[in-house]
Amino acid sequence: MLFKLITVMHSKPDLFLRQSQSQRKSKNSGRVFFGAVSALAIALAAIPLTSWSEDSDEEPLDYSKLVPAVDKQVDFEKEIYPLFKEFCIDCHGPKKKKGRYRIDTKEGKGGAFKIDRDGVAFIKPGDSKNSRLMHMMCDMIDEMLMPPPEADQMTKEQIGLIRAWIDQGAKWPDGPIKEYIQQIDFKKDIQPILEKNCYSCHGPDKQEGDYRIDKKEFALEGPLYGTLIKPGNSQRSALAIIAAGLDEDLLFPEKHKLAEKELETFKLWIDQGAKWEE
Repeated sequence: MLFKLITVMHSKPDLFLRQSQSQRKSKNSGRVFFGAVSALAIALAAIPLTSWSEDSDEEPLDYSKLVPAVDKQVDFEKEIYPLFKEFCIDCHGPKKKKGRYRIDTKEGKGGAFKIDRDGVAFIKPGDSKNSRLMHMMCDMIDEMLMPPPEADQMTKEQIGLIRAWIDQGAKWPDGPIKEYIQQIDFKKDIQPILEKNCYSCHGPDKQEGDYRIDKKEFALEGPLYGTLIKPGNSQRSALAIIAAGLDEDLLFPEKHKLAEKELETFKLWIDQGAKWEE
């Protein structure tokens, strides 16, 4: 009933007031009624209709779910856009615009700074708390997690980077975004991959095929393949082929296959020169 009353106020305010005035003329006590209703009309008419729903069951946002922003200055081209490219652009880019939203550009109504139907900006410069993008990334809206549950998820630190960038003004340079290529660090990025996937068979305690990969002097060459890693050329590195599960000379080639992102990182490390710091 209240929703219908508000709808009339928004769509036909003159009619509503005329009806109230008629009631005032019919009864002396209507003066009190008209004064009260007029005040109610003014107050309720100021409320956007999009905030009301006859059958709304939306729960208020739980701001305790917001991931804290990192405490440092954030670089858009080096730290933020690569995250958008890795986690978001496949569904919100030039080829696919899920929800009529693109995060590869700041231009247009459907661009990264889009205002949703509730009047909330996806990215509100200087205010990550009230940016719809953060609400979705922090799972604050039911069934609206971004990236979706079936996709690879960002770490809390990565979400914290995006939140800090928004709070710092969400600076987005004009024109095309320069491609930023992540520099792979052996100890931080590669050694954990080798420890997880390779050391049990080719580590300090066990060396199947007389090959071990925990030491640089042993890893670059193997007894069966000769040079396994050719710095600067992952396509001609036998170990990259093995890590892709494509070496048919092995009895179970798929057993050696790395996960997609691990393989991309490993190949990029080789292409960048396979720098191995011990």
